[in-house]
Amino acid sequence: MKHFTKKKALDPIGDEEKNRELKLYAIRHRQKLLKLGKDLGIRLHYGASTSCVEILTILYKFWMTYDSEEPQWNDRDRFVLSKGHAAPSLYITLSSCGFFPDSEFKNFRRLHSMLQGHPDRKKTPGVESSTGSLGQGFSVAAGMALGGKADGASYKVYVLISDGECNEGSVWEAALISANYKLDNFIVLLDWNKKSSYGEMKGRNDVAPLEEKWQAFGWNVIMCDGHDFISLTQMLENAENAKDQPSILLCNTIKGKGIPYVENNRTPANFALSDEQYNEAMTYLKKLEVEIGL
Repeated sequence: MKHFTKKKALDPIGDEEKNRELKLYAIRHRQKLLKLGKDLGIRLHYGASTSCVEILTILYKFWMTYDSEEPQWNDRDRFVLSKGHAAPSLYITLSSCGFFPDSEFKNFRRLHSMLQGHPDRKKTPGVESSTGSLGQGFSVAAGMALGGKADGASYKVYVLISDGECNEGSVWEAALISANYKLDNFIVLLDWNKKSSYGEMKGRNDVAPLEEKWQAFGWNVIMCDGHDFISLTQMLENAENAKDQPSILLCNTIKGKGIPYVENNRTPANFALSDEQYNEAMTYLKKLEVEIGL
């Protein structure tokens, strides 16, 4: 099914119902992620997967143009998950949009499954690039944007990266090339949760000040609340209208958003939740669901 969009920001008043619908989806997305880990008894990158839920939701449920029944439709917008360890959240999003049935999740991370631990473009419908090595997806997406620009194509290329990923030199090489070629069809969303696999970014190999760095590389830099759909669409609209510059949305996010234990504690990158932590999170999300009132 083709998903078309006007690529216009949500109105805080006129689109209140749509905003509530998107919030409810994000809650159910997190519930599904928790249940996936619990039912299969596996470790997941909960922090990285939950901090980008609203970003994936707004792109696929509201913003991008694509066809879930024809994933290689030429006029589709392209999305690359460069922070490939957040693959479970991408899979939940793709499934909800009709790219493949929910029944595939029972085989998650199993041999020959279409849903592997990191995105695989040869296995999973809707995945544009195989990612896992940080910095790789960003560079591939820049190449897609350059190709689209050369062809005079109408589609846009979106990529989701992390702040920890900005430690990779390949990110800055691709950033420089993108600015030099004036790739205004290239929009980057940076999941800025201020943490990486080993804890806080600050005081280690910190990438701050991010805003000034990206501006120095010639990018249209936009600050954004990565958990607020109004803010995300307003800033996406800004990026869509930029001329002769690629754009980056610095999305302020919370690692582990929606899972109290992960929000409030330092956790390993990849881990399993205890029964207590799981139940606490599900109770919290159910409370949010009731408060929305849908």
